[in-house]
Amino acid sequence: MVAPIDFEKDKVDLAVQFGAGNWPGVETELLFKDLIQPVCSPKLIKSARLSELDDLKKVPLLHSHYRRTDWPDWLMAVKRPDLLANEGISFPSSVLTYQAAVEGVGVAVGQLFLLRNEIQDGTLVPLFNAPFERPMAHYVAWPKQRPLGRKARSFIHWLKGQIAESLAAAS
Repeated sequence: MVAPIDFEKDKVDLAVQFGAGNWPGVETELLFKDLIQPVCSPKLIKSARLSELDDLKKVPLLHSHYRRTDWPDWLMAVKRPDLLANEGISFPSSVLTYQAAVEGVGVAVGQLFLLRNEIQDGTLVPLFNAPFERPMAHYVAWPKQRPLGRKARSFIHWLKGQIAESLAAAS
């Protein structure tokens, strides 16, 4: 998990943060929820014959350093914590984890909203029709003691509009 921004130290007006949205001294607005699901390349689906949960034993599970609980959370949601015995491969970032999935190295748990382009173009395929919404989300955040100005409000409005467009296009 990435540490929350320290508005006193970092001297920024706004930040996009991932978490529960209840940071001390901070106001937040929800941007999008954390909907996760295993994803992999179409090539790996075919070569490893991935069609049921037990097939995950045949391939490496790909883990992101900053999203260490994705696999445990998803496997608990589908009532298969036994599959965590597959230690898999860890990567220092989600970007590298998802790239390894695109390349057919293994199966990653993906944030569906952030991977919508790869899913739409068929580079990555969601597996098992079992998305799981975690209690965390992406938020725009700002310090409570600094009211938002017109420009910051306009930016938040624009950002939320972009996200709404992307969500509408994905469904």
